[in-house]
Amino acid sequence: MTKSLQQSPCPRNLRIIANPASGQGSLPLYPLNRLFREHGIPWDLHLTHAAGDGARLARDLIASGADVIAVYGGDGTVKDVAGGLTGTGVPLLILPGGTGNLVANELGIPRDPVAAAALVAKPAFCTRLIDVGTMSGAHFLLRAGCGVEASVLRDVSPELKKQFGKWAYAIAAVKALQEVPAVHFRITIDDEFLISGSGVGCTVANAGVVGLGGLTLSPGIGIDDGRLDIVFLRKADIEGIFSLAAVMAGVGETLNDVTGLDASHLVGRWQARKVRIETDPILPMQADGDLSGSSPQEIEILPAALRVVVPGPVDSP
Repeated sequence: MTKSLQQSPCPRNLRIIANPASGQGSLPLYPLNRLFREHGIPWDLHLTHAAGDGARLARDLIASGADVIAVYGGDGTVKDVAGGLTGTGVPLLILPGGTGNLVANELGIPRDPVAAAALVAKPAFCTRLIDVGTMSGAHFLLRAGCGVEASVLRDVSPELKKQFGKWAYAIAAVKALQEVPAVHFRITIDDEFLISGSGVGCTVANAGVVGLGGLTLSPGIGIDDGRLDIVFLRKADIEGIFSLAAVMAGVGETLNDVTGLDASHLVGRWQARKVRIETDPILPMQADGDLSGSSPQEIEILPAALRVVVPGPVDSP
């Protein structure tokens, strides 16, 4: 067991926060109730109705004595509830209910919500400390940034991925890069290192998964490594497209691993605890797929700030 894992006793006051508008439909109440009754776990259900409800409910439920907070919904709902739990030490139980469920995928949590709930239905369950990103007072678990990434992820369909595999990302990037103009970026890393120049996108990642099978933003990005990973795409040309796709597919850090060409002038990657992004003109920013203000923004990492229920050794196949 790694240092970030811990055993916790069976919950005595579990509360579920659910998004009724989740992409996967209704919460399976009957199977959950049967599971919790069989294991003597008291539980209750609370619904969100607007952005911010998850964090508010989480704080209120902790104040009333909840010892585990479960969340049913997609990554936006998970992010919202996680914001209310950050720094409290109270475990978050993710019951996947969205269309992507990237946080659950990153942590190896079962996609079936009842199977995920079963992780706490035992005398002791396993939790893992993960990092949390912050931007403009809001929290995120996956990534934040501006520019081309949101357009690319939107355009990679399951059919495209099935036909072309990991390189479907490059095909989607062709379309996105036709729509996203190059702008001037000033990226300050840990108040010291400055990157200044033209680019089409900057992503600040806490986790690598992008929801396309095993595809990641870049190999080696860890959700519990205490660092942010900054990926900056400088050029909107075919060489830049394939460079970014190569990094995401895990083929290599540069195009040299694929074509023999050095792509460091096309895609830059750095690690930091804090990053400031300025753009000219101003661009909208996103955090875990939700709009979150506009540039300029400062983004920071909160190491080991959130405890999440995960499969333990006995739960792994």
